[in-house]
Amino acid sequence: MKDQMILETEAKKIVTPIYFGLELLKEPLFATFCQKLRFRLAIITDSNLKKHHGQPLLDRIRGVAEGVTLHTFKAGEESKNQRVKGYLEKTLFQAGHRRDSCLIALGGGVTIDLVGYISATFCRGIPYLSIPTSLLAMVDVSLGGKTGINLPFGKNLVGVIHFPLATFIDFSTLKSLPKDRMREGLVEIIKHSLIADNQLFELLSQNLEKWEEKNIPFIKQIIYASCQIKKGVVESDIWEEGRRRILNLGHTIGHAIEALEEYQMPHGEAIAIGIIVESFISYKLKKIDITTFEKIYQIFRWVGCQLAFSPKVTKKGLLDLMRYDKKTKRCTPRFVILNGIGRVESFRGAYCTQINPSLLENILDWMIETFETLPH
Repeated sequence: MKDQMILETEAKKIVTPIYFGLELLKEPLFATFCQKLRFRLAIITDSNLKKHHGQPLLDRIRGVAEGVTLHTFKAGEESKNQRVKGYLEKTLFQAGHRRDSCLIALGGGVTIDLVGYISATFCRGIPYLSIPTSLLAMVDVSLGGKTGINLPFGKNLVGVIHFPLATFIDFSTLKSLPKDRMREGLVEIIKHSLIADNQLFELLSQNLEKWEEKNIPFIKQIIYASCQIKKGVVESDIWEEGRRRILNLGHTIGHAIEALEEYQMPHGEAIAIGIIVESFISYKLKKIDITTFEKIYQIFRWVGCQLAFSPKVTKKGLLDLMRYDKKTKRCTPRFVILNGIGRVESFRGAYCTQINPSLLENILDWMIETFETLPH
């Protein structure tokens, strides 16, 4: 049984089908989709997924497409860079891929961001398919068309918006996903509930035992609801000129933490702290009350987020790195502000705002005092 969602944007009349299902990649739908493309196919995945997902997928589609190749890179956020992008482009050319090829991004957020960016620039642009294998990738990276790589200054600072031809979300890939990787995706789902759906927030808060049990029907329900939220936001503002910025709740702080931790800290843990801190900003601006802030803080405790970072994260480091955040204006960071669970302050369509520098410094002092518990 499978479900389908259509992501449709006015810009260039982009239509991306998103398929949902259990064991979806083994169904005829996927093989038939690949066959109808009439492209040479190149699967790109990371070293952790090559054996259990990459090779089986290669074997499955060899019979429906000619010249299918498999390419891998070292797993981890540190591979999302210009050097690895260049290496993969070289291997694609060596394997005979040109403009008549289509890439298949098989993996988590790093893979989909990286492969999407390669497809946007390889031979000046070729198509790709997105197959997210982590919960985080399913509810975040695989929707919206954002692609990119990291620089020493921060995350995702180079890239383009380039939508896949289709996205295939196969819930069976979650069965073997470690608990900490599942938690990373749940952080993103909580974020979606905070910016747009208080009922989803309550559903999560009241059913955490189903989450702990890896109840597939429940997980499917919250994934679908989360994807609907992101789909609606993306369709309303494809180029991130206003409302799409709400998807950045927690990311101004969170991305700076990740960079200071040299990308050794899980993305979800950094974003969880970022959401808490930016919710605290909302509280200090009197947009939410203390009870609401505590509910937000508490749900991240309940789901088991570590909520701690090392002394590498300093106030000066945070202030320096936040100047590179994509929402900055004249190098001054701007923040997404909640005015309730499921509601975001619009700020006349900007959906983010600057805050008083002294207030920001006080909040960062509170943040470091609260979360700096890890050793060097």
